[in-house]
This record gives sequence, structure tokens and C-alpha cells, in this order.
Amino acid sequence: MAVRGQTVLITGASYGIGEATARLLASCGAEVLLLARSGERLEEVAAQIRAAGGQASVYQLDLTDAETVKTMAAQIEANHPRIDVIISNAGHSIRRPVLQSGEKDDLGRLLAVNFTGPAALLLALLPRMVAQGGGVIVNVSSASALPPGIPRWAAYQGSKAGFDLWLGSLGNELRGRGVRVASVYLPLVRTRMIAPTRAYRLAPALTPLEAAQSVVYPLVKPVRRVAPWWLKGQQVAALLFPNVLDGALGGLEELERRLTRDQRK
Repeated sequence: MAVRGQTVLITGASYGIGEATARLLASCGAEVLLLARSGERLEEVAAQIRAAGGQASVYQLDLTDAETVKTMAAQIEANHPRIDVIISNAGHSIRRPVLQSGEKDDLGRLLAVNFTGPAALLLALLPRMVAQGGGVIVNVSSASALPPGIPRWAAYQGSKAGFDLWLGSLGNELRGRGVRVASVYLPLVRTRMIAPTRAYRLAPALTPLEAAQSVVYPLVKPVRRVAPWWLKGQQVAALLFPNVLDGALGGLEELERRLTRDQRK
């Protein structure tokens, strides 16, 4: 009932969490606008949603292309009189030592996908949302967007944390103007994004549907934060015992470097 008849825009909707979220919302009567780079896959998802009786529209978009973001935002506004919800789900991760990431521009690429691209899309659509009387913006973030800093994830953590703080600041500006902002700090989710990291293959992880159920929770309850029960403990530990945590993480990084050297030998 919370979303029936509403128009919901979802970025990164072709696979994983975004796809599961789109299917879940469409099954509850929302019209879903599917955005991602992979147009063919989006068409497949949209066709399956329509076959099940739902409403879905496809917009192929690369968030790293600033001019295309503006053009696509204008096209979406022309095609849909209202946008009630924006779910900023598109994201990318890279696990690599910082000293090896400079020549590959890891930070620049992840900032474009995880921060500046999503921010540009929101800024283009936000005036309509304010003018129509309000809406909800949901940021699909990560538990790793919060301290402590984990070795080899600097570009990912930095870009996710930057967007999260930017959106939180924006949300405070929008108080009283009808637009509500929420962040969902997900733990590990079993998607294509974590597949390249061997250490995650046996680690506990949510399914995409379980993650989607967390993502839509702010549409049902007026919360500003959805997070695993243990995340507050992580934040408190990072605040009270930074040297202990940093020492432990530094030790793990040194152990990984040694194991890597031994494998090369």
C-alpha cells in the first residue's frame, strides 16, 4: 500500500540489488523506471515485470557521462508527470592497493559511479520532486561507507562515504520541503560485484531479495537509516579504539602482502 500507484526510479536496475528491488516494487503496484548501462538486460527485466502484470520503463544511462545524465533526466521528466521515489543503487567496487591504483584511476572511476554521477542525476530531478510536493530519496549504501578504513578498499570506501555524507547534508536542507532522505547501509550481498573477491566466497551474505527488502523499508516507515544491528557497535569501536582497530587492520594487510609474496615465489 505504501508504493501502489507511485513512480519509482531505480539506478543500477539490471542486476543484483537493483533488479530485485524493481521486481519487488513492481509486484506491489509501483511503476518502476529502470536505469542502467546495459540496455538489453534492462529490456529483459522490464519484459518480465510486464509479463507478471507490472509496469516498467527502461532508460539506458551511463552515470559517468554528465551530459547524458542531464539529457536523460529531462526525458524522464517529459515522460512521467511525477517521480515519487528515487533509489540510488548504482555502484561499483574495486579492491586494490592504493599504490597500484593510481595508473588505473580507480578513485576517479569510482567517484564518477558512486558519487558525482548519482549526485548529478539527483540534482537534475530534485527541482521537480520539490515542486510536486515531495518524495523519497533512498541511498543504497554500504556498511563499509563508515569507519574504520579497510586496506585495499580506499577508493570504494571514500566514494561511498562521500556520497552518503553529501546526501545527508542535502536531506537536512530539504527538511520541511516534503522530500525525505534515507540511507540503507547493507552488509555483504551475494551479487556479481563481490564475485571477484575470493575472500567473500564463503563469507555470510544477504541474497539480493533480502537486500531489496531492506532497501524498500524507508518507503514503508519514515526512517532515515537502515543498518545491520552490529553497525553501531562498529562505529563506537572506531570512535573509542581507533588505534586498536587500525593496528589490527594494518596487521591483516601485512599478512596478505606476505602471502602474496610467498605465492609469487
